[in-house]
Amino acid sequence: MRDRCKDIGLNAGFKRIKEQIGLHQYQVRGWKAWHHHIALTMMALHFILETQIENAENLPLMSCGDVKLMLGNILKNKLDEPEILMETIHQRHKVRRDDILRRRHFLI
Repeated sequence: MRDRCKDIGLNAGFKRIKEQIGLHQYQVRGWKAWHHHIALTMMALHFILETQIENAENLPLMSCGDVKLMLGNILKNKLDEPEILMETIHQRHKVRRDDILRRRHFLI
């Protein structure tokens, strides 16, 4: 049973990686290109996980989408001021937290 739970956790993790980072979005004709795609995807995952760990205290619900939003806006220079960026992330977390509470209430 314990191994089965581990498998479920691994499968859920891979599903999340496939959906949010693009692990499954490859169209390659050779092993070298496939390895490059997988390596870049894993590097992106590492960056996202490091960012989540660094911000865990202030933003415990940080998702892959939040990290992508932060990086995208920083790179586009849309949110030059960190306060605006943090407010945007906190608004996203409020919506996520409310959704989690609503689901818990629905299940009970």
